[in-house]
Amino acid sequence: MKKVLPLLALILLAWNASSQSFDLPCYDLDYKESVRTVLLYADGNQNKDPIIPLNQAQQRLNLSFDLLGAEGDVLNYTFIHCTNDWFPTEIQRQNYATGYDYGRIDDFDFSRNTLVDYVHYRLNFPEADMMPTASGNYLLIVYGDDLSEENLYFTRRFMVYDEKASIQASVPHYCDEISLSDTHQQLNISVYMPSIMAGNVQQYANLTIRQNGRWDNAAMGLKPTFVYPDNISYEHHPQTVFEATNQYRRVNFSNFYFQSENIARIYQTDDYYVVDYAICESRARKPYITYEDIHGEKYVYIANEGRETDTEADYAWLNLFLRWPYPLDNTDLYVMGAANNWQFDERNLMHYDYQLGGYLCQMLLKQGYYNFLFVTADRDTGQVSTELTEGNLWDTNNLYKIYFYYFNATKGYDELIGYAFVNSH
Repeated sequence: MKKVLPLLALILLAWNASSQSFDLPCYDLDYKESVRTVLLYADGNQNKDPIIPLNQAQQRLNLSFDLLGAEGDVLNYTFIHCTNDWFPTEIQRQNYATGYDYGRIDDFDFSRNTLVDYVHYRLNFPEADMMPTASGNYLLIVYGDDLSEENLYFTRRFMVYDEKASIQASVPHYCDEISLSDTHQQLNISVYMPSIMAGNVQQYANLTIRQNGRWDNAAMGLKPTFVYPDNISYEHHPQTVFEATNQYRRVNFSNFYFQSENIARIYQTDDYYVVDYAICESRARKPYITYEDIHGEKYVYIANEGRETDTEADYAWLNLFLRWPYPLDNTDLYVMGAANNWQFDERNLMHYDYQLGGYLCQMLLKQGYYNFLFVTADRDTGQVSTELTEGNLWDTNNLYKIYFYYFNATKGYDELIGYAFVNSH
């Protein structure tokens, strides 16, 4: 049902959105339990990063998401500019965006022929009346009547780049520390930006590297190891070394009437579908097996011909079981991947079952194809690792995403002036 905000609330909302006085963590976070299957991508491709070029109005981002339940509200959205390391910048909104301070999300439909009721929302942005004018990092904020904590629905990161630099990257077979060469991958990166090399490069240049869709192990704020007349180099840089991990496990339940690879059984209850994944074992210290994955991402779709994915794809409880002889001390186990937006919370936390002898996790997911890994997280440091659960093998094909920022001292913010990606193999 649609809500009309009083004029005073609109004025206050516009004032709040125009100032950069947000106290929100700039992460991909869901603030309401009802929020599910948030997709934010570019070029109409679910597996494309939410990054668009500056000053190209035809390039837009696609946002879609579900709210569980049978009632729909008209929601609002805004975005704020962030630093290279994801904190709100201090510049005023008029210095990074034109048009309105916020917009409405009023394109929604109700689910049909599903056991689980939900409302599906869509938004294509930026729009002509609300456009970013600066490159850099941004946080999309979706909320209800106002920007108070109880009315937040979710936040998502996106980026706008203004290509002024070119990036070249490679993944050599051997790490600088030879003992890591079989279990880790190290990147060598060069950034060419002759037009702005006169600036204080060591102070103003910042590089971010992501492995697949992860943010937990992203290397941010990297400074160059060498500065040359027309380029800077990140060769032999200790922060460009990553655990190699393993190929992602996969599950496809786009069709509840076809039992695909790795699925033990699919059944229906009065309230929902249930998908039991085959019993899993640790892959640590086992030989590498090559197969294609989508680097931990998800692809939401329904295989039933003639049915609409947005509103007719159903939700199912995916049951995952990892055989393990004993509960780990001071360590949590999670299911990692885009299935839970690369976050680590109660939705993807595994719980030990003494009777079954292993870790269990139940995740409510919309029909589609999902990649995932089992990972450990140290309760003291929060460090996430695949060493015990999946192993680390140099042969693994990871996708590394590279973002190059340069601080504009005149305008007072980090410009995103280079973007590239490279496969490890």
